[in-house]
Amino acid sequence: MKKVSIYLILLLFFGITAWSQSGSSAQILEDLKKLKVVGSVLYVAAHPDDENTRLISYLSKELKLNTSYVSITRGDGGQNLIGSELDELLGVIRTQELVEARKIDGGHQYFTRANDFGYSKTAEETFSIWEKDTILLDLVKLIRRIQPDVIINRFDHRTSGKTHGHHTASAVLAKEAFDQARNSLYKINELKGLEPVRVSRIFFNTSWFFWGSREKFEEADKSHLYSLDIGAFYPSLGLSNGEVSARSRSMHKSQGFGINSQRGSQMEYFERLDASKEASELSPFDGLNLTWSRFNGGGNVEKLIDELIANYNVNHPVLSIPLLQKVESYMVDLKMGHWKDIKLAEVRNLILQCAGIYAEAYVDQQTICKTETVKVNTELISRNYPGVKLNAVKIMPNLEDSVFNSSLKLNVPIFWSKQVSLSSMPLTSPFWLLNGRGKSHYPVEDQSMVNEPESKRNFNCVFKIEINGVAYEVIREVVYKNDDPVLGEVRQNLDLIPPITVKGLKPVFLLANKNGCEVEFEILANLDAQKGRIKLQTHWGFTVEPAWIDYDLNKKSDKQKLKFKISTQDFSSRIVDLNIQSDGTNLYTHQKIEYPHIAWQNVLLPAVIKVSVADLKMTPKKIAYIDGAGDYIDEALTDMGYPCKIIPASAIETIRKSEYDVLIFGIRALNTRDELKNCKIHLERFVKEGGKVIFQYNTSQQLVTKDFLGDSFNISRSRVTDENSPVQILKPNHPVFSTPNKISLADFENWVQERGLYFPGSYPNEFEELLAFQDPGEKFLNSGLLVKKSGKGYFIYSSIAWFRQLPAGVPGAYRLWANLISF
Repeated sequence: MKKVSIYLILLLFFGITAWSQSGSSAQILEDLKKLKVVGSVLYVAAHPDDENTRLISYLSKELKLNTSYVSITRGDGGQNLIGSELDELLGVIRTQELVEARKIDGGHQYFTRANDFGYSKTAEETFSIWEKDTILLDLVKLIRRIQPDVIINRFDHRTSGKTHGHHTASAVLAKEAFDQARNSLYKINELKGLEPVRVSRIFFNTSWFFWGSREKFEEADKSHLYSLDIGAFYPSLGLSNGEVSARSRSMHKSQGFGINSQRGSQMEYFERLDASKEASELSPFDGLNLTWSRFNGGGNVEKLIDELIANYNVNHPVLSIPLLQKVESYMVDLKMGHWKDIKLAEVRNLILQCAGIYAEAYVDQQTICKTETVKVNTELISRNYPGVKLNAVKIMPNLEDSVFNSSLKLNVPIFWSKQVSLSSMPLTSPFWLLNGRGKSHYPVEDQSMVNEPESKRNFNCVFKIEINGVAYEVIREVVYKNDDPVLGEVRQNLDLIPPITVKGLKPVFLLANKNGCEVEFEILANLDAQKGRIKLQTHWGFTVEPAWIDYDLNKKSDKQKLKFKISTQDFSSRIVDLNIQSDGTNLYTHQKIEYPHIAWQNVLLPAVIKVSVADLKMTPKKIAYIDGAGDYIDEALTDMGYPCKIIPASAIETIRKSEYDVLIFGIRALNTRDELKNCKIHLERFVKEGGKVIFQYNTSQQLVTKDFLGDSFNISRSRVTDENSPVQILKPNHPVFSTPNKISLADFENWVQERGLYFPGSYPNEFEELLAFQDPGEKFLNSGLLVKKSGKGYFIYSSIAWFRQLPAGVPGAYRLWANLISF
């Protein structure tokens, strides 16, 4: 009796998940057609949303190619249109949006470890942040692993400075990886076990966008380009390719990229990068052998697959099982290398689908502490084929098993449950976040995971079955299942979390005087009976009092507030991280992300006290704050000691100098608050009374009013993206730079991500230019900080990226903010 295994990762790779296991008869036929194609393609771009979903769905569903998309980053440097999550948490959301998009268009999703550190203007600037060799290694590793026949770039590697630097950098990396993947001497130690791979071709997927306009592209000579008409119709789905791809594209909800569907002919064009276009070839795949004949003995397998397709009975898929098992036995004897595992997984998947096999393992809790004992429930049923035998059920990794040795009755399920201990199981949080965030890339310890979208989930159930005397191991991930009175059956990933986690941890604590700063947070018990002591990791030059705090939490969900005092005698500007520890073990914060379009996420981040040390002086002022699109400024002002009150935008009519000294607008407030469309008259009154109005950046598009600082005040799209770029203090004697803190160029050191964005392009002469910023090779922008005296007060407009600097704890940013408020 032969024994074969269907490994979970391959099942997931080819479409069977624990809660989506049965394809329709029409889909089984499509999968049979896919079984005939032995070819793959890798699409490469920089961010979530950069991928061409039209092309991915066409390559996957029409051409039946194994189609993969690698996003160099996880999109963690962008904005979030559906919630408050930013940075690492936003990267988790966008990762899952890509996972869901690929479920729709049929592609497979991969990543590298690179950080999305925000906008950059050139590939050179990007590589000054990314460690190019590290990210290139990640990409070469992926290519050798999935062995694509063709690589397609979304962007042009020759256009540095003409688009987002990450975009060009992704294409540069793909071009170099195309060459290094075949180089047997490249990174021999790091790539041990991954043989060199010769990718046949590499293309640039060009479009009208890269030509400046649709009209220019229509008129252009395209004789040197390959092309594909991707406007296919899929009868098995009742959808056109443009409809499928629109659904996929619309999963990018955190970026607001929902689009309308399209039907009919749509052309895609490709420039070959490794060689000139062959005159006889039209498609990027012309001239490539993507059939079974590429393997010795593969012709016999292809004939059997043709027979399967020709004789397939859409009303009785079960009749295909004997021939599918014959195909399987032929494949086992072939020497196919990489493709053997892929095609064996496909054919075994089809056998299960034709038999109507449904297998699952589940628990009734979505989050479980990794030291708990939990009841695992299982179900197995053959809904379409009587010749199935269940031999055993085993809960992995090596937790419990049970022997059955019984034939399944047709369409009658077998249930089995068992209590198991999870003490040996790893945490399931997004793996790339467990060690924090490096400047260039996420530090990932397990190198086998660097390309993966999600953490491995090793808590699985193995159903050992026989079909016609052939043994199979059907592996299912243990998941959470419950019933909801509104949603019905709910299924989510099961997540394992630590016994103790930290709550209420602010992004940064400001240490600005010799009285020290108080650090307050909560610890939460995720399991009954948690005792121990909490301490902050000591750091030279700092005093922490008390040295530790004991905790005693009786029940799950019990909380305890902790308060430490941190002090120092050295007020030179710096940022220090102190780990929160329990009995010598570093703790994590825990945040749950729940949106209806993605799987729930339980995110663990290192619990770190970030202390910003700043020699800070302040003049007391009463501040009113109008929220914009979300930032940390109001919290930072409170930490600095200013009374800061959030007021609604509608209250702009009632604001008076007698109540407030300073009115501050959050980022993009004039893009997002319709109540501000008539704000000018009220702001002018407030300033003439002696008040101060501070605007943070707004974008030029969709302003609720353009006339808020005069007709000639216009916002450009200019930005300075190099956070280490030169700064000029244009009027060093201005009180902004002397009262109450003496500001120097040292205050602009150790900034993060960018200097500023959407600088004013024109403005009334009454504005004084105080700060100028410059990206390499460009002119200085003198509108980084503009101040205008009006009556007894001031208008201030700042394009500085405060929303990035203050959460990062940049000391100079705090000092300059204090001056803007106090001078």
